[in-house]
Amino acid sequence: MRSFRKNGVFAALILLTVLFFGCLDLVLYPCTYTRNDVHTLATEPRDVLIMGTSTAKMGIDPDALLTGTGLSGHNAAAGGEYPEDAYYLLRLAAEKQKPKLLIFDVDTAYFTTEKEKGNNALLFYHEFPLCRTKLAYFADAVMDSDLRALLFPSYEYPLRTTLSRAADSFSQKIRGDYDPAHLKGTTQEYHANGYIERYPVPPDQFPPVNPKFFSEEALLDENLRDLEKIISFCRANNIMMVAISVPAPDGLTDLNPESFEAGWDYFADWLAAREVPFYNFNTDYYGLFPHDPLQFTDYEGHMNGDSARAYSAVLGKLLDGEGIWEAVRDTQ
Repeated sequence: MRSFRKNGVFAALILLTVLFFGCLDLVLYPCTYTRNDVHTLATEPRDVLIMGTSTAKMGIDPDALLTGTGLSGHNAAAGGEYPEDAYYLLRLAAEKQKPKLLIFDVDTAYFTTEKEKGNNALLFYHEFPLCRTKLAYFADAVMDSDLRALLFPSYEYPLRTTLSRAADSFSQKIRGDYDPAHLKGTTQEYHANGYIERYPVPPDQFPPVNPKFFSEEALLDENLRDLEKIISFCRANNIMMVAISVPAPDGLTDLNPESFEAGWDYFADWLAAREVPFYNFNTDYYGLFPHDPLQFTDYEGHMNGDSARAYSAVLGKLLDGEGIWEAVRDTQ
């Protein structure tokens, strides 16, 4: 009897702890654009999904990309989105809907960088609804993350910032409010199709850049393994896949041209061996879009809004000429 009471008290303490941290999360964790992206993937059918890093997030407008195709799309790329995260985002979309095409932007530096263990590692997982994919994500990717981030996801956000937005965050979550107007800032705005539009910045006001350079010796097996899993998942679920590299500003590539060329050459061969089309706007398709810094808002390669819409139209025309849109429309 005494053992039963102890177990009951222990279970009650665990339940109260979960409820306590859940309430803190509800109030203090901010409503980010990732919340909107995951909600869209889980609830709204889209034919074309875009994944990758922040340069794709701010470089590809699905509306401009898909003009005249009759197809729908969503940009689910994000800064800090490693191949592991893209894999589970794709699985979530496939569990909840039936995407037909994945456009994956290859940022070579991400394949030589280890994923963080803190809050950023859980940025996507945090927003997943309870489903089979979230359970698999937890078992595969979350168990070795920072326990603080798992129990108290808002701990890396400054408390003075989260407290000032607590009422709005709580209200949006309770009401199921995903209005993109909440995500408009002074330098950029989030659109309902997942694209983030950056406002123009003159090159003489670009912040300093300290990029990570590619080397084959620095490649991490787990990042390549996760890209391999994405390719295999697409094939198993009748999802077409193409890889791209969005244009990089000349000021960035000039810092270490040998490193960039080595990275692009490596992935051109790696993807060709797996029969994944690769449209690299920094090598074979360099001349299709300007690489002048005026097209960008920094030397990391984030485009301004006009440039992103223009590039998206160029990419859409290229894919149309390659027969991609016709093949997507024919996909059952």
